[in-house]
Amino acid sequence: MDVREGDGPVASVARLLSREKIPGFVVIGIISTILDLGLLYGLTEYFHIWYLLSATVSYSCGMVLNFLLNKFLNFQDMSRRYLWQFVTFALISSTGLALTLGILYVAVEIFSQNYLVAKLIALVLSFAWNYLGQSRITFSLGKHRISGDRRDYLR
Repeated sequence: MDVREGDGPVASVARLLSREKIPGFVVIGIISTILDLGLLYGLTEYFHIWYLLSATVSYSCGMVLNFLLNKFLNFQDMSRRYLWQFVTFALISSTGLALTLGILYVAVEIFSQNYLVAKLIALVLSFAWNYLGQSRITFSLGKHRISGDRRDYLR
């Protein structure tokens, strides 16, 4: 069977997979998470800052790094609407922060878990929300180049 563009579910799935940026989002998420966890640990253990305040600061730093790497490397979004995009990114990420802080508080205060274990649980749960929100709203797929020669972005 010849599968051409527009023919059936196989072609639809192939087009969707070619547009999705999940692998890059995961790699950038790992980099941002390393920064987030490192700051969380350092602020809490070495500077004796309350774990929820440390988590807010570390999450915010990871969010800024995540925005910059996703905008320019993963989604290759050359829009100059930086402020609008960052505000949108931050609003979507804020729900992830709220989820993270809620999980941290419940896990530490109610279930007596280590704050780093709770943080890892929160990371897993907030990934899907952040990917869907950022890819569909902040870096909507119709408004940036998905593929092509990387030299096009350096001109």
